[in-house]
Amino acid sequence: MQNELGNIYQKINSVMRAVEYVKKDKTVSGGGQSYKAVTHDQVIAVCRKHLVENGVILFPEQTLGEILIKRDPQTDVKMHLYSGNYIVHFVNMDKPEDRISVSVNAHAADNGDKAPGKCLTYAVKMAILKVLALETGEDEESRTAEPPAPQKQSITDESIVTGK
Repeated sequence: MQNELGNIYQKINSVMRAVEYVKKDKTVSGGGQSYKAVTHDQVIAVCRKHLVENGVILFPEQTLGEILIKRDPQTDVKMHLYSGNYIVHFVNMDKPEDRISVSVNAHAADNGDKAPGKCLTYAVKMAILKVLALETGEDEESRTAEPPAPQKQSITDESIVTGK
């Protein structure tokens, strides 16, 4: 079902209502440590259908790209370090001039030619996660349905009135 009504903010909000959480799906190891991460493919798998249903087209635009560190086996530099600046556009397909554009800087390392692609992938993933305000906690089961309500304080509470 295509949502032809609404501006880009309303369409993004519809996607946000449909997608609240992306589960971290990969364990990353390196430097003697490991951590859980969410992959680009996981983000796309969770969000794509809802972006399509709401008529939101996503496309990245690279504005700068450079190799910060070149791989050099003679000096024991094993990986290229690539830096890219991108503008990731979320476009209302029914009115293409109606869009949200997000600036993202990303870095990626690779010992071959894949660093620019990794950098772009990371930038798009982060733009989606941030624009949609998606939670990526490690344990979906540990999330509460509703966050606890903040405790209300009376205006007559002495600490509020006196500032002490």
